[in-house]
Amino acid sequence: MIDPRVASGLRDLPPAAAIPRERMLAQFRAVFSSFGFVPIETPHIERMEVLTGKGAGSDEVLRQIFEVTNKGGTPGELALRFDLTVPLARFVAKHENELGFPFKRYAIGSVFRGERPAKGRFREFTQCDFDTIGSESPLADAETALVIDRALAGAGVAGFTIALNHRGILDGLLETLGLEGRGGPVLRALDRLAKVGRESVAAELSRNAGQGGAGLAPDQAARVLDFALQGRGGPEVLETAAQTLGSSKRALAGLENLRNILDLLGSAGVPTGRTSVDLGLARGLDYYTGVVFETTVAGWERFGSVASGGRYDDLASLFTTRRLPGVGASIGLDRLLALLEEAGRLIKAQVETPVLVGYFPGTRPTTPFQLAARLRAAGIGAEVYPEPISIGKQLAHGSTRGRLLGVIVGPDEEANETFNLRDLVSRHEDRGLAWSVLEDSVASALEAMRQGGAGA
Repeated sequence: MIDPRVASGLRDLPPAAAIPRERMLAQFRAVFSSFGFVPIETPHIERMEVLTGKGAGSDEVLRQIFEVTNKGGTPGELALRFDLTVPLARFVAKHENELGFPFKRYAIGSVFRGERPAKGRFREFTQCDFDTIGSESPLADAETALVIDRALAGAGVAGFTIALNHRGILDGLLETLGLEGRGGPVLRALDRLAKVGRESVAAELSRNAGQGGAGLAPDQAARVLDFALQGRGGPEVLETAAQTLGSSKRALAGLENLRNILDLLGSAGVPTGRTSVDLGLARGLDYYTGVVFETTVAGWERFGSVASGGRYDDLASLFTTRRLPGVGASIGLDRLLALLEEAGRLIKAQVETPVLVGYFPGTRPTTPFQLAARLRAAGIGAEVYPEPISIGKQLAHGSTRGRLLGVIVGPDEEANETFNLRDLVSRHEDRGLAWSVLEDSVASALEAMRQGGAGA
């Protein structure tokens, strides 16, 4: 007999977990659509050269790629996608003459990474991406942060903060230290700062490039880390950084971009405490060129970022000679749900189908089937119990699955075209109601239960 366990880093989703997940996805889709983003889909499997092209992903991510080889196929030819952004760049390049720009898309789907499983970290997980392609405007940058804000707030996530930085600021810092060309290893080291702490990152910055480090002198590493750790706060941090990096045009342009983004977010009503500046924020993926975002929940920072992204103006150049600048972000659905569950903020007992229509012994099967169809046509979810067993067992089945009301029609009720309506929470039952008032009676009972807090 085969052991039914799942592979490490993967998991099943029972209804109690899948229902709140689907509701959150519906909320995200509604927010994305309200900003003008349209859905697309790309394959789970891409050609390896698409995923591993120069600048597509960091060395760490590329080491985690799941290779796919069909029987008799060529090893190293195909792989599972590790994010939804690189496939987007390929998609846009392939369809650039049909899309029209700026092009705003969202995509929700599984991605795969062979990393070590941990709380909120899985080998297959769902990303909810949204991107604007074909615009370099700070409005597109600010809108990305605004969508994160609206999506998380609309999903009931409390206490989150969107941290912002700009790659140009970090590049400017390296310029002032005479470290041009070291950006990749320095940024990858900084990206681990929150996870491993200052001492470990300082050691990584100081190691020789041949040993996986950045090759910085100890005083250079100290200046980089001082800048990163002291550059956290509100807009005032930008003014301090301008005094330090005033000789770098790139850094000044990045600082101005962040000022514009913060002003735009304030004008849209984003509370000041929802955003922060973090001049050490690097993001590990090599394709970012401008603003970068990371979103954490206060008290639950160990889960890492639940929504992140940034500007990538050169990624599409892997696939086309046309300049197609882009900016976007991804909400990590599985990490967010794991956080909310551990924090006790995830309501699992959600009611998707509030009514059970019983199949009473001795009645025609067409009767419950027809009554349930009428309720669904009226916009009320209804399940028919498929077997004519004891009505008590049927109602108990419905109650354990979150049904709120039971519609009961026995042989006498069927003959008189009446039904009994049982409140499965309080056990109160209204008897002898006419079939003609079925929809109104059920709708009124559900509304009374909602106002009283049942099924919340």
